[in-house]
Amino acid sequence: MKNVLKLIYLTVIFNTVNLTIAQDFSGKAIYQSKIKLERNDGEIKSSGNVEFDELFQNELEKVSRKTYSLTFNKMESVFEEEQKLEPIRKSDSGMTISISRGGKKYMDRKVKKQIFEEEIFEKEYLITDELKNWDWQLKKETKKIGEYFCYKAVTIIKISTAQKEEYQDYLKNKFNLRTNLFPMNEPKDKIVSAWYTLEIPVNHGPGKYSGLPGLILELNDGEVTFLCNKVVLNSEAKVKIKAPHTGKVLTQKEFDKEQKIKMDSMKDKNGNIIYRTFTN
Repeated sequence: MKNVLKLIYLTVIFNTVNLTIAQDFSGKAIYQSKIKLERNDGEIKSSGNVEFDELFQNELEKVSRKTYSLTFNKMESVFEEEQKLEPIRKSDSGMTISISRGGKKYMDRKVKKQIFEEEIFEKEYLITDELKNWDWQLKKETKKIGEYFCYKAVTIIKISTAQKEEYQDYLKNKFNLRTNLFPMNEPKDKIVSAWYTLEIPVNHGPGKYSGLPGLILELNDGEVTFLCNKVVLNSEAKVKIKAPHTGKVLTQKEFDKEQKIKMDSMKDKNGNIIYRTFTN
């Protein structure tokens, strides 16, 4: 009986110490991103001009790699680009290309709220919604990322009704469309894979993903891969986490509707999105 009481006592003490540490737990993780850019699966259609295609692919490769930081404590996090590029990048070749992954992404797990910065034609928006509850499936696979032992998890994002309807509209007008560098592919369910470590006991991760029992150090959503290459924990500098506050406040549903209106305004009478390429 004494041994049982001793074990219970030690367990209570251990959990109390862990709770105290967790309340002050903070840090910063640095990620490198790589956007998937392939022609052979139809994602980017050839223009028929070999020289232009090679130039275009090279420029896309250059702007597809970015560096992000995730600043976090036990309950809050902010994910943002470390070295922000200009909205339009002019290359040595004279070609202008822009790839945007959005602005700051703030999450507060205590009040279950998320605030994301977005931009449409240089107009700023704040998307505010309840924190997304991802249906993660924990797997047995493990591997080391840097010095951290990681476990795998996956979740599936089902295609939405809006995506299905948009694709059906595209098919109806398909034979009237002119050659487009970015044709619409049939939407499919997306498998998201993540690798997280229990050695950093926070529920945060890169981009819009969170909710695992440890920090996500690697993530792939089929379009972009985030890989953490540096983690700084409990630094002497006090970590300040501030939610973004500039821009028109909308829910995700309201923003998607406004974004569609803006994109439709860029289309010609046949439904083609008009792209302009500037050269010297």
